[in-house]
Amino acid sequence: MDSDYEYFKRKILKKSGVDLNAYKTRQMQRRITTLSEKLGCKSLKEYYRLLERDRKRYEDFLEYITINFSEFFRDPERFKELEEKIFPEILRKTPNPRIWSAGCATGEEAYSLAIILYEKSPQSLNRILATDIDKGALKKARTGLYDENHIRNVGKERLRKYFLKIGENYEICDEIKKRVKFNEIDLLKDDFPQGFFHLIVCRNVIIYLENSAKEMLMDKFGLALRRGGFFFCGGTERLFNLDRMGFKCVGTCLYKKI
Repeated sequence: MDSDYEYFKRKILKKSGVDLNAYKTRQMQRRITTLSEKLGCKSLKEYYRLLERDRKRYEDFLEYITINFSEFFRDPERFKELEEKIFPEILRKTPNPRIWSAGCATGEEAYSLAIILYEKSPQSLNRILATDIDKGALKKARTGLYDENHIRNVGKERLRKYFLKIGENYEICDEIKKRVKFNEIDLLKDDFPQGFFHLIVCRNVIIYLENSAKEMLMDKFGLALRRGGFFFCGGTERLFNLDRMGFKCVGTCLYKKI
């Protein structure tokens, strides 16, 4: 199976540019093997041949491995801390903060940030940058249409103000849509602007990376942040070697560049 997986990794890298070596081997191999077996494939070589001839299966595979489930205001207590502590501090320094939702999946996180920024500073001019490697996820994000599972943490007042009910789904309003710019970025390969962002939000991404890839990505994030800028990660993620990175912990899942 190991040689089977090595073959699969090489083929996927050549076909998609996604380097599976950057992800934790056991977790990713288990996810891919489970998916292939559900489709009746007896090996990963057979599964790759299926992906070669079936575009829909290939797109489903990319969405699956990039772990795209999200929801608005995921981990409400963390977003409350962000809203009550971090945003006011940032806005005291600048009326137009530069904010990046990295690994934004289908856009719920980016739109949550946009709602908070709009409520705190409706005159803010900068659009929030939201990026992901998955083209399909970005297409859904730009559409801004979500089912009830994704809006369960949205309060009734915000639901009334910022969403339009369409059948069984909810569409984010144009006022919030226009405040987010979606781009395709590979976090591990692409360059970032340096000293640019006041806040970077990257949640439930680094937990899947091998240590070397995680360290490299965090160094890139550190360079992309302005001095005094903040990094917000997922609830199960922790940063270590803070002195080396030039960060200090300022809250649960919250770090500041010093």
